[in-house]
Amino acid sequence: MLSPGRSDSVVQFYRIVPEAIPPMPADASALGTLPFAAYQYCEAIRAASSFGWYIFPMDDIHLRWDGAEARYSDGGEWQFLDSLSLAGDSLERWNRYAPDNLKDRPPPYLSNLFVPGLVQVWSGLLIGSDANWSIHVRPPANLVQSPAYACYEAIIETDQFRPCPLFINLRLIATDREIVLPRTKPLFQVQPVPRGSYAGLGKAFDVIDIADMTDNDWDGVRDTVRSSDPSDPDHRIGSYAARTRRRARQDSE
Repeated sequence: MLSPGRSDSVVQFYRIVPEAIPPMPADASALGTLPFAAYQYCEAIRAASSFGWYIFPMDDIHLRWDGAEARYSDGGEWQFLDSLSLAGDSLERWNRYAPDNLKDRPPPYLSNLFVPGLVQVWSGLLIGSDANWSIHVRPPANLVQSPAYACYEAIIETDQFRPCPLFINLRLIATDREIVLPRTKPLFQVQPVPRGSYAGLGKAFDVIDIADMTDNDWDGVRDTVRSSDPSDPDHRIGSYAARTRRRARQDSE
């Protein structure tokens, strides 16, 4: 029997900070920012946009970077950033449930890393996954990001290291200006990936010369390349989307 609050899902999120926004299923329209034609006809973009969950900062975060030191806003006062941990009600709640050897030792929610300009932001969540599943941490797919910072991507083996703090590492880019990370805007996206997709057989590939392509290969090309001539019968706008959605319906039956 499953424990309360658990299901047979592949990924498990643990909300440590009550104020933290829960993971939000990623949106096929990239929160309404995709061009309508891309949303309607390009199933490949829709699939990438909607794969996984959006993750938010646990609070509004205000940073500054001068090219050498990172600072954060503390009640309007700019302080050098080292490592900030939970306090107040959030720390009290952590201590209420944490075992003795973890009391007063929550993960830092904002840290200056060992490389200048690198900052780590914790979401207030922990994450775990089933055996042989890992988590890909990445910028939100097809959402325009701020030019003031860049998100580092990572793959975490959350089946072995679980539950672990769910965080993102940022590289600050803009200097001598305020960089705001709003708690209501997705900061990054997480996606479950089978371990074999990036380890072992997942790294194998073949390069086939055009001279060695078979009739089946050419049939596949003919079926996937859309003609640029509107009068050509092969000028089929949206055929990929239609076939992909039909396949999804069949898989769910």
